[in-house]
Amino acid sequence: MTISVVIPVYNRGEAIASTLDSVLNQTWEAFEIIVVDDGSTDGSADWIEANYGDSVRVIRQKNGGVARARNRGWREAGGEWIAFLDHDDEFREDKLEVLKPFIEGEAGVVMSRWREMVNGKIVRVSPVIHPRNAFGWLFGWSNPIVSMSVPLVRRSELERVGGFNPRTVPADDWDLWLRLAQVTTFVFCDDPTTNYNLHDNQQRLDEARMFRAVRRTLAKYPLELARRPLLLWWLVWSGAFRVSIPAYQAFSRGDCGAIRKALRAHPLSLFAPQWVALLAKWAKGRIIQR
Repeated sequence: MTISVVIPVYNRGEAIASTLDSVLNQTWEAFEIIVVDDGSTDGSADWIEANYGDSVRVIRQKNGGVARARNRGWREAGGEWIAFLDHDDEFREDKLEVLKPFIEGEAGVVMSRWREMVNGKIVRVSPVIHPRNAFGWLFGWSNPIVSMSVPLVRRSELERVGGFNPRTVPADDWDLWLRLAQVTTFVFCDDPTTNYNLHDNQQRLDEARMFRAVRRTLAKYPLELARRPLLLWWLVWSGAFRVSIPAYQAFSRGDCGAIRKALRAHPLSLFAPQWVALLAKWAKGRIIQR
């Protein structure tokens, strides 16, 4: 049984060495490494080929985003299992060996704990988790898996659900886990086998874009959402919070068009406290004018 380790890379350069070395130094050697260079402009692919030779297979593609890069990698992989690894994370040297007994079972996804690292020091270890219902756990906690570097996924299950959906970026990983949880079994290992590195210069996600992606993902499961009124309220409240500031600014300058645009983006937010306050202020102004 072999594992294909898929590493998407974009402008990582020599810094990817620690990531690649963490795989090459594994105590269990039945694996292949596939690096998908997603249109890097700093010569990352050339550097990897020059320094790692045949030990790493490099695939080059035009820049299309990490979801497409991961899809390209697992589809060209030869392993029965796929381990995704982000280009700034590392595997513990015995990760694959520790998880070997789990992949020999019937499960489609193998989860383990992870260590959050800052400058080479452990700042947090994820808790032990054994949820009875993987889908409920994933849905209710809005993607508790912090990194794609953590799980192993059976290739046949990725084929079954179609892999990553680029249209759900930046919530594409969560979207994938939810779809997998509906068709296969998740098992959990108590060992922390992945180093998830936190950096000051990590990509900062556009909060509004992330919220829209989360909302689109949740909207696919109306029955589950109906069972969780607190989660539904969070959607309403979060939407209101995100649009209340620009809406207030638009209100102050009398820009009704901008207010309508904000409400079209988050219609349910009209019933949240932030909008009640805005409408109260508007009504007060109308009374004073009279």
